[in-house]
Amino acid sequence: MKTLISALLLTLLAGCVYVPENAHSYDEKCNVMRKKKVLALEEAIPMANCSNEACALLMASYGLVTAASFVVSGSIVVISNTVYWLEKPSNCELKSEGVKS
Repeated sequence: MKTLISALLLTLLAGCVYVPENAHSYDEKCNVMRKKKVLALEEAIPMANCSNEACALLMASYGLVTAASFVVSGSIVVISNTVYWLEKPSNCELKSEGVKS
């Protein structure tokens, strides 16, 4: 059963790559544009006509590429969002309420 689930998951993810993308939103309280990174799943090279061992090798390599891109891009997203969070002004809520700091 584990083999079937693993093969199905590998088949669904084969040829896909995770990439970090920028997302912007407007914060009305602070009157600033907020940046953040998100993971996007993009299709890489579609599976070509393959047969037997070549197809299995191709799927395995695509699975490794997908896993590696998830780890690298996920790390970029986490680090970037942490930096954006640290850059956020801590006193913007006070300014929006009219309290001077």
